[in-house]
Amino acid sequence: MSDSNIAGNILQILAGLPEFLRKPMLKNRLTEFFTLPEDERKETVTNALNAAPAIDFNVLSHLVKTWMEVLCEFNEDKRKAMFGAYVDVIAVSPEVIAKLNIDGFISLFNSLPDDKKEILASSLNDLIADLPSDKRSKFVGAIPETAKKVLKIDLT
Repeated sequence: MSDSNIAGNILQILAGLPEFLRKPMLKNRLTEFFTLPEDERKETVTNALNAAPAIDFNVLSHLVKTWMEVLCEFNEDKRKAMFGAYVDVIAVSPEVIAKLNIDGFISLFNSLPDDKKEILASSLNDLIADLPSDKRSKFVGAIPETAKKVLKIDLT
């Protein structure tokens, strides 16, 4: 079984859990993620991004929304570390974005309370501002315009 199949199975299991179980389990998984070496973080993110399109979005959406909510509970450095792993993977393989349900993710993001949306968008934009210009261009170039608008990503 490939790593992305294993990741897909894990994502499906977590997504299918009731909220009261999913949230603490996801928080523990994220806490573990932050202890991983950078290469393992990138591998985890790559596997998750590759597995996500194969999961019914109605199921995946529960997990993604919980992930966003839990990520807001971590400090700025941890949010930047999480987003940094995604940026690294997307900058190298921008085609992974085209396989995702971006409109669905935008809808999930927009369903968050304004304070949580601001926390996430601010952390991402601070990270983007600190990127070397070549990586910043590759990452931002891969992001659909609708997502840039919602996340207030602007290179000017």
